[in-house]
Parts: sequence; structure tokens; C-alpha cells
Amino acid sequence: MTKLSLVGDIGGTNSRFGLVEQGSMVVNHVEAQKNDNFTSLEASVSHYLKQLGVTSLHAAAIAVAAPVDREVITLTNRDWTFSANSLKAATNASSFRLLNDFEALAYSLPHIAEADLVQIGGVKSETPHVKIVLGPGTGLGMSILAPIKPKGWMALPCEPGHITLPIESQDEYNWRDLMREPGEIFTTEQAISGGGLYLMYKTIAPTGKLETPESVMQAALAGHDADALKVLDQFIVWLARIAGDAAMILQARGGVYLAGGIAPALVDQLKSGKFRSVFENKGKMSHVMMPIPIYIITDKFPAFKGCAAALPA
Repeated sequence: MTKLSLVGDIGGTNSRFGLVEQGSMVVNHVEAQKNDNFTSLEASVSHYLKQLGVTSLHAAAIAVAAPVDREVITLTNRDWTFSANSLKAATNASSFRLLNDFEALAYSLPHIAEADLVQIGGVKSETPHVKIVLGPGTGLGMSILAPIKPKGWMALPCEPGHITLPIESQDEYNWRDLMREPGEIFTTEQAISGGGLYLMYKTIAPTGKLETPESVMQAALAGHDADALKVLDQFIVWLARIAGDAAMILQARGGVYLAGGIAPALVDQLKSGKFRSVFENKGKMSHVMMPIPIYIITDKFPAFKGCAAALPA
């Protein structure tokens, strides 16, 4: 009898689920559910399994947009509270694993098809080296994927959203200072995120007519708004510096992978603009950066692959 396992990717707005057969990376019965339609994550996952007639599972692995290093967990952008034990009971799985969303993305990296990656410079490594996955969205997430001997990988979630924004000019300093509340530390994700994109725009265009992060990006991509274009250009510069700093610190010769909803929408701008040159610009150590490849993940459900990779055999 085929053993089925559940994979899940839980955000503040949507919960996505799928089923995999034991030993497979192919995800079937993919469904996205609106979180507003459910009172809890347990109710959401139970509904998904019930409608498929699944009453028990070999295993389950669910990635959530929240820290998972505690017994009781609350989603970062929704007031759902749960635990690994409550989710294990809701899935009726023999074994259960709860992952941070970028931890799951890190585990997905060796399993993403080349057709779902857009490479920007660098040279693909043929041997296992440290990889980074980084992504602006609601916040700014990151995880490291490190090779372990004799074979295998270890994912290490990080918090790049709470480090200092990399400022290199007086104009950037002035822009940052206008965005910052007096006396408060201004962190990277206050600029490099969806909300940060909009904050950057309202700071330099307080009477501007654009009202959402999506409208700012769309206006910039269409070339309809000079302020939106300026915002997107600076957003890309700061993202490139953060990615470059992380790659330099960790010597990520396996590559830097950009994930989330924003980066895939900027493929053309990241490929043709200054992103790569800013990423490499480390003065006399720029030669260290030149071989490091950058990839944009275009796979629609990469976290599912990470969850599947984290399932027990």
C-alpha cells in the first residue's frame, strides 16, 4: 500500500497543502486555502485532508511563516496559535516535522529543477558548498544550507530582516532618516519588504497617488511614475548589498537564491540592471564574489520540495 505524506506551506493569507508518496518529490493534490475561511491552522489542514478522504498519514512536514524554536507558535502575520503536537494530532500522521518557511526553502534548493531557476552571473558549483536563500516579502527572510559529510544538508534559519540597513551615501542616509521614527533603530526589512517598498515611496512622494506596494512595483515596471522608478532602483541596490554581505560572510560558493513573491517579478530588472555589480562590489575582495552564482527561484511551490526533503524515509 502506498504511504502518503502531507506537505504544507503556511503564510499569513493562504495555507497551501499537497500530498507526496513515500520516497517521491512529486507533489499531488495541491490546494491553496484562504486563511480567512478557517478559525485555526488545525481546522484548515483537517478540512484539506477530509475532502480528499485521507484519514491517516505516514508523515507530515509543514512550513510556517514564524519562528519554530518554541513549544507554542503564533504566525507572524495572523493570530493563529498552534504547536507541533496539535498539528500532528490534526493530521493523524505517524511522524511530524514543523519547519520555518525559509528553512523549508533552504532544503528545497538541491531539488529545484534548472528550468525553475534564472541564473544571474557567477559559475555553477559542481561540488557541494554553502548556499543561501533570501527573499523579501511581508518581511525579509533567509536561511543557510550547509553540506554535511558524508552526504546531506543542514538548514540554518536566519534573521536578516533585523540587521542594519547598508547605507553608503549621504542621499541614502537622508532617505533612511526620513523613514525612521525618531530614536528607533531602522532595520533592513523596514525597507526591503513589500511594506518597505511602499514606505520608501511615501517618503519621497508624500502626495503620490499610489496606495499599495503592488501599485508601486507595477508603476515602476511600466515606467509610469518617476518616484516609483527611483524607489525600485534603490530597493534593488539595498537588496544586492544585503545579499552580497551575506554571501561574503558565509562564503556561499554554492550560490545565493532569491525567493518569495517580489524577486520573480523583477527578473528582467535584476538581470539587466546594477544588481550583479552591486552584489560583487567588495573592493579589493570583489574577485571572491565574482564566481558566486545568483539564482531567482521561479518554481511556484518551492517550500513543498523542502518539506518533502525533510520528511523521514
